[in-house]
Amino acid sequence: MNIEKAAVVGLGVIGGSLAKALNAAGVEVMGIDMDDKTLLKARKDGVISPDSFNINCDDEKQLELLKKADVVFLALPVMEIVPVAKKISPFFKKGAIVTDTGSTKRFLLNSLSFELTKGVKFIGGHPMAGSEKSGYEHSRKDLFQNAPYILTPAPGSSEESIDVLKKIVSKIGAIPYVITAEEHDRIIAALSHLPQVVATSLAATVGELEEGGEWLKLAGRGFKDTTRIAASSFKMWRDVFITNGDEIIKVIRLFEKKLRELAEAIESKDEGRIRKIFCEAKKCIERGGICGRGHRRENED
Repeated sequence: MNIEKAAVVGLGVIGGSLAKALNAAGVEVMGIDMDDKTLLKARKDGVISPDSFNINCDDEKQLELLKKADVVFLALPVMEIVPVAKKISPFFKKGAIVTDTGSTKRFLLNSLSFELTKGVKFIGGHPMAGSEKSGYEHSRKDLFQNAPYILTPAPGSSEESIDVLKKIVSKIGAIPYVITAEEHDRIIAALSHLPQVVATSLAATVGELEEGGEWLKLAGRGFKDTTRIAASSFKMWRDVFITNGDEIIKVIRLFEKKLRELAEAIESKDEGRIRKIFCEAKKCIERGGICGRGHRRENED
């Protein structure tokens, strides 16, 4: 299957970056968004094609333009993907590949299997790259360079359609990984969702301290790096917490256990236990090859 045209629905920081990366890779991009100013800016940038349109339109002639797209990226907050897919799926080309960029996969896989038109192939997607900032103005074509890009095929997905999407992912500079939706939600609860919980909780904790606002000017890199993603979109993370809450709660409980262990070691001034915890943590990040990498792009939205 030759991909000549892609549609990107939602031109925020992820969708806008996808549109820019695809455009740079030689794929024509139809941009679809609810904000006319965003569409105008993306057109002026030469990122999206003239047939791009506002998703809020009720003009079937415009929606019919979607039949030009060989692949459709739904780059929206998780809870918005299903209603939008329901509205536009009757206009997808038969045989088109539909994917998303959401941070949870079981919910979308279960929901979209009932909403998509027959003959359309759904493969879940999650680029492990992003920003604590939002909006097209913060998008960039190199956002996905060397970033993991997870694909979660629906049951019955053909090897051909999976291979096509893997090639597209590679074209934008990302590294494709194929796993199940269940594996994704369990793993990403720890690697992406828990860090957001920790960053948000840490920032809120400091905010509660007396004169916390005054102290922030003294914050060093450790605090800034750890809390950077606390500024992330509430709307996006609300959807993640609602749709993957069971897996997130599991890792929060484990985190609480580890936090209690460290607190007890500190309270008892047990140098050996403190050293053991630090050594175990260091081994973990060294084993994953992330020690000292400092990937500022990795807010896995």
